[in-house]
Amino acid sequence: MTSNRPRFRRSHLLVVLMATIAMAVSACGGGKNVPNVIGQEFPAGQKMLNLAGFKTSPLKVISNRPIGLIASTEPSANTTTDGDRIKVRISGGPPPGQLPEAADLEGGLAAKALRDSGYRVQVVNITSALVPAGRVVRSSPPGGAKVRKGSFVVLLVSGGARTTAVPDLSGQPLSAAAQSLQLARLTVLVLPAPGIGRPGHVGAQSPSPGQVVSVGTTIKLWVNRPAESVVVPKVTGFTGGSASARIGNLSLEPRFVSRRAKSNAEIGVALAQSPPPGSVIMQGMPVTVVIGTPPPQQKEKRPPAIATSFGLRPGRTEGFSIVYALGNCPSGRGAASIVPTLGVPYKQGSAVVIQQGPVALGDGTVAQIAVVKTTDAFLLGSAEVAIRISPCPRSGSF
Repeated sequence: MTSNRPRFRRSHLLVVLMATIAMAVSACGGGKNVPNVIGQEFPAGQKMLNLAGFKTSPLKVISNRPIGLIASTEPSANTTTDGDRIKVRISGGPPPGQLPEAADLEGGLAAKALRDSGYRVQVVNITSALVPAGRVVRSSPPGGAKVRKGSFVVLLVSGGARTTAVPDLSGQPLSAAAQSLQLARLTVLVLPAPGIGRPGHVGAQSPSPGQVVSVGTTIKLWVNRPAESVVVPKVTGFTGGSASARIGNLSLEPRFVSRRAKSNAEIGVALAQSPPPGSVIMQGMPVTVVIGTPPPQQKEKRPPAIATSFGLRPGRTEGFSIVYALGNCPSGRGAASIVPTLGVPYKQGSAVVIQQGPVALGDGTVAQIAVVKTTDAFLLGSAEVAIRISPCPRSGSF
């Protein structure tokens, strides 16, 4: 009869070894990661922290966050701690008379919190390549402004970047592929790829067909043609777009890095390049360009001018609006119109403004409303609806 004692000893030793390793890892600075719950309602944030193995100690504080949302935690979000208790600071609202900060919050949550704080809320969807879909880009008036309870607040919520699907260009002649990308409002970079596909035709592409990308994205096309040596052009002093075009026209690959500009004249301009002008390299090689970027600016206190446009989608009836203070624009009159964009052909009559006009909101504010109907024939990105209030000084506010 075979004894089980050796197997038991091995299992016991393995458990002891694992426990010893765990203790060593903990002693060497291991810990639990603190989830990011800032901007969430306390019950939801508390549940996330509990699931991560933490107990919570709530504390109400004055904060620019709307009432009831988590303003901060201690230890901070995304840090590691050996403790098991997190201090959760819950916003009791901003100082009296100040509007809570809504930027970067989830749109529905921000609207509810502002209504609970005693404000009237209107949500307007806009396109934004910088703010994720569903989150607040900004509010009007902005957070921190002195606004009476019961006043009207407009939340501009991101619908995400304007996007399009990458067409399948494999096997197409280069001229036809370039035209397809132009119609899709995408840019093209042609790179030589000897031996791939038929001569003069697209052998490969990146990103791949069907992938959804932002309008204006550069699509790389590898075309079957021999790579030749070319002279690197001088691009310093040119704008970023011009530099990209000069490099791409020679079938070189532009790559951009940023550097803080020392003056306004350097903003958006190529300040340096590598390889230097006059270098001889093969087509398809990268050329790195340094572009001047503006210094960080303080938060804009004044709202934007009273004019904006909104993206449209096919087969829908949607409402859009902007809100302005009548006292800042006493003689202002609103008008909405369909404005075709460049790149995608607009089919006449596929988008129509079916209703528009001002709506008094009280407290001296007016909403200019536009209802737009699009047919299934409307091409995404071919037109926008523009709402303008004129005549009105640029200093006029929403």
